[in-house]
Amino acid sequence: MSVPVYKQIQTDIFSLISSGRLREGDRVASESEIMKKYYVSSITAKNALNALADQGLVHRVKGKGTFVVPSPFSVPVQQRKNTGITIGAAFPGTVIYIQYLDEYCQQNGMSLYIRYARESSEIEAEILQRFADDGISGILLFPAVSETSNPCVTRLVKEKFPIVFLDRYLPNVESSHVVADNRQGACLATEYLLNAVGRNVTILHFPPCNNTVIDRLAGFRDAFRAAGEKADDSNICAIDDLKLLNKESEERIKHIHSRIVAHLRENSNIRGFFATNLEIAQVSYYTVRLLGFTPGVDFHIVSFDNPYLPGIHFIKQDFRRMAESAMKLLRRQIDGDFTVVHDRVPTRFTHMDISPTSLNDLQDLGKYLNSNT
Repeated sequence: MSVPVYKQIQTDIFSLISSGRLREGDRVASESEIMKKYYVSSITAKNALNALADQGLVHRVKGKGTFVVPSPFSVPVQQRKNTGITIGAAFPGTVIYIQYLDEYCQQNGMSLYIRYARESSEIEAEILQRFADDGISGILLFPAVSETSNPCVTRLVKEKFPIVFLDRYLPNVESSHVVADNRQGACLATEYLLNAVGRNVTILHFPPCNNTVIDRLAGFRDAFRAAGEKADDSNICAIDDLKLLNKESEERIKHIHSRIVAHLRENSNIRGFFATNLEIAQVSYYTVRLLGFTPGVDFHIVSFDNPYLPGIHFIKQDFRRMAESAMKLLRRQIDGDFTVVHDRVPTRFTHMDISPTSLNDLQDLGKYLNSNT
């Protein structure tokens, strides 16, 4: 997730409310519980809860706790069928798009119902079928990471059920999709690194089992070719995380860290990383620090999305534009226009500018890696 920790906390709690797991009157995690879960300071935990209160999602009662206020997401879909257009959004997990989709729906008199598939195609199929059975007007789908096809999606598209892909898409299904221009963004990131450290650059990526990773790998190779170079094994580091998708974050962190350390030991000349995933970027930052390098000085890292870490530049996606584009395409389908549109939203290279206080929230990650090295 391309947000600092305090915003991640807000988004996670918002997700619990929007999915119905937290309903009106339910108690939200306390400051101390948030501190333990996210390894953050009391100030960060308090700020996250206060921000949610400012947004009108919760109310805080001194000495008692923080509680959910009445929310449209806590109303069952069956009770909202006749209130106008209802959008079902199926995501693999919490994503930053939620706030922009919610804003768009509120501004256009639409209701939003969110479910999470936890990167499981089986759960995703159940969610989509439930959406269709419950009278949802249209579906926004961020497909599970390992999918290449989904019979449920294929059937819905064939039956002209309004459905638009957001962020990822299924290449064998002819329906509209909105994605970032991942190939262009990866090329920009790699061009910067090649200029900074020459060909001593490695792309760190998860398995190429979806269009996002495939396009970012292609952009990396594009930049090498444009520079008159050819990428070899030293320039590519695959991190097999498919067996760890539903594992605790500490296990995933340790796995990513170990793979990066092994690659650097095998290729000691590497002085730059293109991290194709925010999680990889954050772990790689602490990994190179533990190995004695200073990110941004003698080791360069570019992340896809903002890791909020000093010395790391990043590729910025236009999440608001992507969310709004997907909603407009879905509304067109709901109104009967099923013209297939593929929208690739441009990205841009962004220089990091962050205060030292933001780094404090992530210090425990470094401590954890240090204790397991």
